[in-house]
Formats: sequence, structure tokens, C-alpha cells
Amino acid sequence: MMYYHIAETLKPVQPEEVEVWEKIAVILKPEELEANKLPSMLLPPDSMLCTEKLRGCRLVVEQNRILGEIHIPARPHQQEKQIVFTWWNSNLLFIDPDGEACACVERVKSMRPHHADGADDLLMDFYLALIMDDLSHIQNMEERITGLEQMVLDNRTDKFIRQMSMLRKELNQYNRYYDQLNDMVTCLQENTTDLLDECSTGRLQYILRRLNRLQEETQMLREYAGQVSSEYQAQVDLGQNRIMKLLTIVTTIFMPLSLIAAWYGMNFVHMPELHWTYGYPAVIVLSALIVGGCIYYFKKKRYW
Repeated sequence: MMYYHIAETLKPVQPEEVEVWEKIAVILKPEELEANKLPSMLLPPDSMLCTEKLRGCRLVVEQNRILGEIHIPARPHQQEKQIVFTWWNSNLLFIDPDGEACACVERVKSMRPHHADGADDLLMDFYLALIMDDLSHIQNMEERITGLEQMVLDNRTDKFIRQMSMLRKELNQYNRYYDQLNDMVTCLQENTTDLLDECSTGRLQYILRRLNRLQEETQMLREYAGQVSSEYQAQVDLGQNRIMKLLTIVTTIFMPLSLIAAWYGMNFVHMPELHWTYGYPAVIVLSALIVGGCIYYFKKKRYW
């Protein structure tokens, strides 16, 4: 539970010190709502309080307030996270079941000082803090794709399909996340022109450019992942072609022996080799010569 007075810097205050609800930011967990006496206009509807059911980002613009839902996709070794916020007059409420809003506010407090003394400024800074480290996460995903590509080149593909499937799912989720955040911020821009000062408007434009860049990066990585998957399929096809080539060569080598076996398996009465003392050794030598000759020919032609 955290209360702040929104000024040039966020100043922590105690709940009992709040007498007039003006320029107040509150961060609460869902279970703490009942224990805190908040203005009714700050409280989101019950449908938004079931944060475990959030599966996207959206903005709800009402006559006297603005509500938002943010669903942050999971990362390796990190669960998905949800945030719900309400902007009413000059006040902000963040419902923070996973601690992400607290982390974002700490990042806001460490940002370079600028003219930020209203709820609009804090909300813009909050959005910036939310995506501040995402570029490094995208670079991490690129390194993972590069590692999978090296696995394909080294012919170590026993775990490739599972790892690539997880990575492409993660890329799709983040591409959708940035697209929804972009729509959310665009909707905020279109509906709050009378609520944003010049500083907030400039930072909102920067957020949109940043989101566009992040979305372009994830789209590029999706294409890169598709190329690596194609390389893997080409490697699989090449391996199958090698096996078929080997089987074809083996079949070709032993085809003359099959002819000999079929020929002398007829056992006609007047076949001279049937009663020849050296007939059996001669067939063995002939078969060996044929096999040796075929192997020499294929080696010389570099068919294997």
C-alpha cells in the first residue's frame, strides 16, 4: 500500500494525511481496497478487479474518469503480470496484484527531473517506465534465436522444435502486447487533449514512437525466427536426402547380385555351372568383383 502526493517529485504520504483528494496517487493490492476509504469515482468496476482474468490491454473512457487494463506477457523465469488503473480528476489509482506498478513508480522516481506535477505527467512517466527495459528483453530474444540457428548449423536439433515453438509464442504475445499498448496510448491521446499539458503531450508522442519501434523489432524477430525454422527444415530435408541417396547406392550395388541369384536360381537341367566343381567359388568371386567395382565407381564419382 502506497500513497503519494503528485508534485515535481512524488512525495510519500500516509493515508490519514489525505484530507482533500487532489493530486494523489495510490498503489494498492486488490485485497487492500476495502480497508482504504477511497472516493467512489476512483474505484474500478468489479469486472476489472478480477485481474487474473485480464488477457489484454484496453482503455475505457467514461464521462468523468478513465480506466485502463494492462496485461504484461510472461518472460523466462517471470510470470505474467496485470495492472488496473483509474484516472479521476487529478488523482490516480493503481491496482497492483503482482508488484509491477510499484516497480514502475520506483523507476519513475529515478527518472531525470522534468516538469511533471499532474496526474497526466505521472501516467505518461508510468507508461515510459513500463516499457523502459523492453528493448533489452527483445535483444535477449534475438540472442536466443541466434543460439537456435547455431544449433541448426551444428546439427544439434534434438530440442529445436520445442524451444523454437516457445520462442515464437513469446514473440507473438509481445507483438500483440505492443500493438494493444499502442492502441491504448492512441486512444488516450484522442480522448484527453483537454487533460494533457504540453510536457505530457510531448512524452506521449515519444511513447508512441517507442512502442512503434518495439513492435517493429518484434516483427523483425518473428521473421528471423521464421528464417531459422526454414533453415531447420532444409537441414532435415538434406538429412533425408542423404539417407535416400545412401539407400539408392546400396540398392544399386546389390542389384547385380540379385540378378545373379535369380538367374542361377532357375536350376535348368542344362545349365553348365550347376555341375561345375568351381561354380560356387566362381560366383562368390564374381559377386565380390561386382560389389568392389560398384563401390570404386561411386567413390570415384563422389556420389558419397
